[in-house]
Amino acid sequence: MNSKVSIIVPVYNTAKYLGECIKSLEKIDFKSYEVLFIDNCSNDGSYQILKKIKNKNFKIFRNKKNHGQSYSLNKAIKKSTSPYIAIMDSDDVCLPNRIKDSFNFLEKNLDHCLVAGKSNTIDEFGKILKRRRFTLNHNLIQTRIFIDNPFSHTTIMFRSKVLKQIKSYSRKYKYTQDFDLISRLIRKGFKVKILDKQFTLVRKHSSQQSFRNKNKQVIERYKIAHINIKKKIKINVNINSLIKFIILKKNKKFESFSFIKQINILDVFLNKMFVENKKKLYFCSLIFSQPNNFKKKLVFKVLLKYFFLNKLLIQEKETLLRFGRSFFKLVF
Repeated sequence: MNSKVSIIVPVYNTAKYLGECIKSLEKIDFKSYEVLFIDNCSNDGSYQILKKIKNKNFKIFRNKKNHGQSYSLNKAIKKSTSPYIAIMDSDDVCLPNRIKDSFNFLEKNLDHCLVAGKSNTIDEFGKILKRRRFTLNHNLIQTRIFIDNPFSHTTIMFRSKVLKQIKSYSRKYKYTQDFDLISRLIRKGFKVKILDKQFTLVRKHSSQQSFRNKNKQVIERYKIAHINIKKKIKINVNINSLIKFIILKKNKKFESFSFIKQINILDVFLNKMFVENKKKLYFCSLIFSQPNNFKKKLVFKVLLKYFFLNKLLIQEKETLLRFGRSFFKLVF
């Protein structure tokens, strides 16, 4: 009998943390699941750790050559026969409730193709570094993909038939394949959900790929966000300079414009992208609450403008928090 859920774990040189990940997967509060480990030619002893696993529900595979993470993910998806597929990183910790809560949601919500949860950040010793906030509102998630990925990849569960329908992960992106896949799902109109539940502990350490390739990751994020925006509006030179300035934190063309022209470009962009003023306010609060190089005078003027256009009301808690944080940064 096939498992109800396949948990895919791509592995590459995470021997230091792999044992803790395996133990957490053994403690899952769910009966019908399998774990597919795909080792991508590790040279630090990770594969030797995997070969010692005795659990009959844990399957071990190894690539003959390092083809990248997308290749490993797609290989495991093809080998899976379960109706649901969950993703797990080999240096993270899976919490016991994660699979059961995800499975139950997708079973009850047939119109959704993907569900995820929240994840706090831990250091190499397992100590919590950061309690992360997540975008839970679907409308805000749809707005946020125009600059970044609201989802924690290591908390996600898909319907396998939908993954196969969109041809799974693209090998075009080495560091942001999850952002690309989620963007494609949302652009095609599939419903996605982030639950207000803790699913995993995400480990941050200096040897991980995302840390060592941060600049390349940001450039890929810009390319995906650019595609997401381009699917909605026509992008001219000025708007493109704004997008680069928001995501890459610098752009000589946008920086050369006067204060008034910068505001006009931002206003044109917001009016083309969003009909509702509450989405315009959220987007502004989002980009200004994150690290940015906008002039304080611009931030103050734009925030006030869209705050008043919303009749001094902020309905979503996340918008309120980001709005407040943006103003806090202006003062301090």
